[in-house]
Amino acid sequence: MNNKFFPSNFLFIMLMFLGSMFSLSSSHWLTMWMGLELNLMGFLPLMNIKGKTLEAEASMKYFIIQSLSSSLLIIFSVMSYNISMSWYSMFSDNMFSNMILLSLILKLGGAPLHFWLPSITKQMPWMILFLMLTWQKLAPLMMISLTNSNLFLMLTISVISALTGSILMLNQTNTQLIMTYSSISHLGWMLSMITINNTLSLMYFINYTLISIPLISLMSTSLGNHLFILTQKNKINNLITISLILSLAGLPPLLGFMSKLIILISLIEMKMMMLSMLLFLGTLVSLYTYLNMSLMLMIKSYMTYENKKNKNIFMPLISMNILSSFIMYPLVIMIIKYAMTIL
Repeated sequence: MNNKFFPSNFLFIMLMFLGSMFSLSSSHWLTMWMGLELNLMGFLPLMNIKGKTLEAEASMKYFIIQSLSSSLLIIFSVMSYNISMSWYSMFSDNMFSNMILLSLILKLGGAPLHFWLPSITKQMPWMILFLMLTWQKLAPLMMISLTNSNLFLMLTISVISALTGSILMLNQTNTQLIMTYSSISHLGWMLSMITINNTLSLMYFINYTLISIPLISLMSTSLGNHLFILTQKNKINNLITISLILSLAGLPPLLGFMSKLIILISLIEMKMMMLSMLLFLGTLVSLYTYLNMSLMLMIKSYMTYENKKNKNIFMPLISMNILSSFIMYPLVIMIIKYAMTIL
């Protein structure tokens, strides 16, 4: 960050954090909307930390899209209120509820309303990109989990997001765009279960965040934002980065596989075979890009190997990612099965 204006940056980070907490802890839809606006006012100045022209353009695009989605949210909420005459039980299965859902999908950047997200994240600093792909999705996802909208519409959006994010990753050479489309694809997995079992979607979101924290930290230490840079001599530890990339792809026995397996098992138990197959197909398509990134890291890894004993603050997260199937997965399954008995 820009150390010269660090106090103001800290203020904006706290405003962004408190806005999301305001939405998450609220039981009234108007106050949830107010929390989203507070979060937007705190996040916009963080996008202009370095003061570059591209950052100003990206922040303006982000402001326009978020303002549009918030406007649609409050307009259709008021229309729905005129029907039900209640702010608490307003989300019934009607046209207004579906439009509210689409406004939240636009705010999240889910397909087919994802058109604004790649143009913003292309030249964004890695730390701000991490916040946009993880923290900024938390409050809208919670609001979607509370809606009583059309299940078919929600599942259609989840399938389109999973397939679109995976297909658009194929021809990308910019690592930031690859992470962006990967986030869209993972958002499809979260949306597939969010109206059925939002606990599993929250678990998937937490696992995605735990993988993204060390991965984005390691990617930010490379010399550039393009794939061929990964073949050059860089400061990142290749083997650890490859394990994190393959975990994001969902290969066993890593942490990303655990979260996808839990959702797949739940969908198959509910006889949603076609949805499971389409989500699995999206994962197979995106696996090509992840394996390509891993190959880029391995091409010169033997020639440029440096045995440096550098201290990594994310080693506990990396260890949990690698050993998840032996430690985390049985623990989570036990909690899911016996939670009602324990509580």
